[in-house]
Amino acid sequence: MKTTKQLTRGAMVCAIYGALLLLNQQTALTIETAASWVFVFPILIYTATSTIQMGAIACVAMAFMSFLFGGFTTWVYSWTSLVTGFVYGIGIQKKWKNMTNFSICLILSIISNYLTLVVWAKIFGMDLNADFESIHHLIPFINFKVFLSIYVVFMGLLQALCIHMVSILICIRLKIEIAPITPLNHIPPSFKAGILSLAYWLFFFISPYMIQYSERAMDIMQILFVLDCFLLMYYGVLYIADFCARHSLFKLSRFVVMGVFIPGINLIYLIMGELDCLLQLRRKREQ
Repeated sequence: MKTTKQLTRGAMVCAIYGALLLLNQQTALTIETAASWVFVFPILIYTATSTIQMGAIACVAMAFMSFLFGGFTTWVYSWTSLVTGFVYGIGIQKKWKNMTNFSICLILSIISNYLTLVVWAKIFGMDLNADFESIHHLIPFINFKVFLSIYVVFMGLLQALCIHMVSILICIRLKIEIAPITPLNHIPPSFKAGILSLAYWLFFFISPYMIQYSERAMDIMQILFVLDCFLLMYYGVLYIADFCARHSLFKLSRFVVMGVFIPGINLIYLIMGELDCLLQLRRKREQ
């Protein structure tokens, strides 16, 4: 009886997934172009509320549905989304930590974006260098490989955040038990991250005047520099969100995350994140 119920629910989830594929085709691939991560949730919720074996069967069924009712680009988006949703669903079922689920989701999202922008583009003869030339005059100090790497990581991060946050909201709404969520004010600033960031910044800006680097080495250094900025902005978001919570600035807190994506304003987040790590501002407030 229990197996029959799980099979029935699996069939319903496959039907929902098929409706998403149909809607995607009828709207000129709007879903996979604007929000491909939507394909994650049917298999994610089903795997989280059933067994791993039943989730795997549903995942394979949805993969065949993508092959039958989707185009070439839909295959990449949907198949990577199915893998992400299946693994994330296992994490919810096994009560993995939220950071573990998010990290796995981030890695899979980065792989998905890489396959789409690099592997799939080469197969169909798309010249990404020509597209990059149109914006190269805005960022002349970054070459194509560095820009592509940063873009893949950044888009993977945004996609992972969307999947992670929406999954938590759905689980709470459906009363699916998940691992406890760590409050923002319980995530301490990292003094080591602040010191290492400051040291790397000095090395990044001073060393080119003393050492002759190869082009590949400079590319790696630029990528690490941008990733370090992302980390500091993350701590900056935590600090500003904590500041708004402590001073009851609830209306302002709604726009805290949005500020990270505004050029110029995101520098404030970066500076506050570095100061929070070095001076341990949030810990001093608690004391």
